[in-house]
Amino acid sequence: MHVCLLLAGTFPPDERTRNHATALREAGHTTTVVCRGGPREAESETVDRIDVRRIPNETLYADVRGKIGGAQYALRSIRPAWLRSVEEIDEERAIDACCAMDLRLVKTALRAGEAHDAPVVADLPGNPPALERQRNRTERWGDRLRNPRKLARRLFLSPWRLGRLESGPLGDVDRLVTTCEEARARYVREVGIDPRRVAVVRDTAADPNAPIEIDDHGLGFDPGAAFVVIAFAGGDHGVPADPADLETLVAAAARAADEAVDLHLVLVGDLNSGTADDLETQARRAVAGGRLTFRTATDPDRVPAYVAASDVCVFPARSSAVTETAIPPTAFRAMAMGVPVVTTDVGPASRIVGRTDAGR
Repeated sequence: MHVCLLLAGTFPPDERTRNHATALREAGHTTTVVCRGGPREAESETVDRIDVRRIPNETLYADVRGKIGGAQYALRSIRPAWLRSVEEIDEERAIDACCAMDLRLVKTALRAGEAHDAPVVADLPGNPPALERQRNRTERWGDRLRNPRKLARRLFLSPWRLGRLESGPLGDVDRLVTTCEEARARYVREVGIDPRRVAVVRDTAADPNAPIEIDDHGLGFDPGAAFVVIAFAGGDHGVPADPADLETLVAAAARAADEAVDLHLVLVGDLNSGTADDLETQARRAVAGGRLTFRTATDPDRVPAYVAASDVCVFPARSSAVTETAIPPTAFRAMAMGVPVVTTDVGPASRIVGRTDAGR
C-alpha cells in the first residue's frame, strides 16, 4: 500500500510523523511525506527509506501561482501546492491512502482523496483550536510583526476558523486518529465524530535506547558537573506553558538551590522574547551563579540530548482545554529513557505518569 502523509511543518523533525512513516515502512508499506522545506533542504530525497517531497518556503508565495495559492488557503483552507505535489506523486505510483497530519490540511487531504479515489485519515492532537488560542495568548504582537509567518498564522488561522474545520470538513474523513483517550472523548462528545471512526495512537519515542552523544557543545551547560532540571515549556516539546507557571518554576529552582548547590535549570521551548526577558530578570535576582539557561530556538534533533543530559524533566502546565486532552510528546521520550518526569496533576499527562510510575 502507498500512503501519502501531508504535513504542514518540516520533516524529519516532526517526530510523530516520523514515527508513523517508520511504522508504515516496517509493516511493508510505501510512504511519501509532503511537507514544507527550508532553504538548504532538498526538494526531493529519501530519508530512512521514506520518500520526502518538500515545498520550499521561499517559493511558496513567490510568483503569481503562489499568490493565488495563498489566497485559496486564506479563503478556503486548501493548499494548492500540496495538491500539485500529491498529483505528481500519484503519477509515479498510485496513492492508496492520504493522511493529514494537521487540521489545517484536512480539506486539502479530502480534495486529494476525492481526486485519487483514496480514503482519508486525519491524525490530530486533542484540541487544535484551544492550542492555537493558547499560543496566541503567549505571543506578543511585536514578535508577530517581526515574523511574517507568525503574523500570517494569527490573521488566517484563528481558533474560530480551526473550530469551523473541526465541525465541518473533519466529519468527512474516513478515520480520525488522536493521541489519548481524553482527546478521543472530546472528538466524540464535543465535535460529534462517529466513535467507530476515532482511534487512539499514542506518541512513542523512536529508538529510546540508541546511544546519544552528550557533551556541553550547544547545550549551554556541563551536564556532568550539575544536577540538571530541564523544563520543556512549549513549541514542539510540550504544550505552551503559561508565563506564571514558568515564574513559579524559576522561584522553586531558586529555593531548591539552597539545598542543591549544583542545581541547574534549563528552559527549552518556543518562548516569546518578552517572557524570556522577564524570566531572565527574575532568575538574576533569585538564582545565583548563572544557574538558568534558555534554549528558545532548539533544533528538534537536539531534544534527545537534552533529555539524556537531564536528571529530571519537568512539564509545567495548568488545567486548560489544551492540557486536559494532550500529553507533551517529549514526556514519552523521557519515560522511555528512564528520566524521572514531573508534571502537574492535570489531564492525561498526570494519569500516564502516575500509571507508569515514571515520576510525579
